[in-house]
Amino acid sequence: MNERTARRKVPMKKYISFESADGRTDLNVVMWLPNGRPRAAVQIIHGMAEFIERYDAFARFLNEHQIMVIGHDHLGHGDSVDAEHPLYGYFSKGNSPDILISDTANVTAYLKKRFPTLPLFLLGHSMGSFILRNYLQTQTHPVDGAIVMGTSSERREAAHALRILRVLNRTSGTKFNPVMDKLIFLNYNQPFKQDNLTFSWLSKNQENVRWYEANDKTGFPFTNNGYYTLMSLIHHGAGKKWYESIPRTLPFLIISGEMDPVGNYGKGPRKVAQELQEGHFDDVTLQLYHDLRHEILHEAEADIVMLDLLNWMQKRMD
Repeated sequence: MNERTARRKVPMKKYISFESADGRTDLNVVMWLPNGRPRAAVQIIHGMAEFIERYDAFARFLNEHQIMVIGHDHLGHGDSVDAEHPLYGYFSKGNSPDILISDTANVTAYLKKRFPTLPLFLLGHSMGSFILRNYLQTQTHPVDGAIVMGTSSERREAAHALRILRVLNRTSGTKFNPVMDKLIFLNYNQPFKQDNLTFSWLSKNQENVRWYEANDKTGFPFTNNGYYTLMSLIHHGAGKKWYESIPRTLPFLIISGEMDPVGNYGKGPRKVAQELQEGHFDDVTLQLYHDLRHEILHEAEADIVMLDLLNWMQKRMD
């Protein structure tokens, strides 16, 4: 792995190059280090069609409280693509869901090796929440808390779509799938059509939405391989008793906007929290924000959200 320190914006930001579990792609990994010795670490697992440096403001906020942050661009996202022939929305050949989980585990392993005594919290947003929920089932590395953000409960259509997408992934994995794109996302924006933006369901902060729609590294469509991978992660990460192999002592924070269509406007996160409580987990917290949508860390109220996240972690760091 190679490390290089960024000399712009954040003095203690480092860029690290990992080899992906696909055996051919270099992963872009970013680490934010506070001044002085860190008290804890947060690993961020980003969502669909975005990239890890969108969490820069949150990482810098945590740095101010002596918490270091690490995260990577998933395959087919951000700078974890072939520089000469970037194909966004495509993960890899082979068992792509397992490759994404392995990449996440490798970042955790690096962090654990470098900072073995730090309390570690994993935060997964949206697609990243399902990667996190799959990853926790493996118990590869012990963690001190799981933050599941912008998630949903089991989706029956995922199992049906998966049967079709499994075939399409084998026959035409790199082909874009606008039909699946419409099936999944068409209804998300219906309640917010008055905003006149395609991705208004992401945020009531329209400045954030306009930025998202204008950026080449966000909002791109997925290929058949991309959708197969996503639906597989949802199917295995939110299916019946998905939590069965996870230690009951692991603290969970389920956090979302109550106007988030991904979570069916609060119903999904509530069900996830209920599943964990009925599964006899010792420490389950549900935090919903009444007027916020999918990207709660990019709303105008992000300061409130970040402070709530910090407080939850601080109570579990001792």
